[in-house]
Amino acid sequence: MCMGTQLERAARQRSAAMRQRTTVARACVLLVLLSSVLAGCATGLDGRVSDSSVVHWVEKTIAERQAAAADKRFDQIAWVTDIRTAIQLGKEHNRPIFLYTGNGRINTGRC
Repeated sequence: MCMGTQLERAARQRSAAMRQRTTVARACVLLVLLSSVLAGCATGLDGRVSDSSVVHWVEKTIAERQAAAADKRFDQIAWVTDIRTAIQLGKEHNRPIFLYTGNGRINTGRC
């Protein structure tokens, strides 16, 4: 058998497999969309939600996602923007100074 024929046949098989996967993916998306629509119709809300329930949901979600006190320890550091203030605060509280200088892009790891 000719090498060109084998390559063409392999390409056709890959193409058919890709079409099959695409068809399955489209069917899954369609199924999810259809079930979402049916679930929305089953609630009986006719697409309307009261303002108070939205406000309650937003407030509850915000409260759930607030950082814990242990995660906010970073905010307790006395950050200042100039060295003179840092020296003054260090002397007042008998604490060391951490000096960070940014001279580039922090995301590259070079400061």
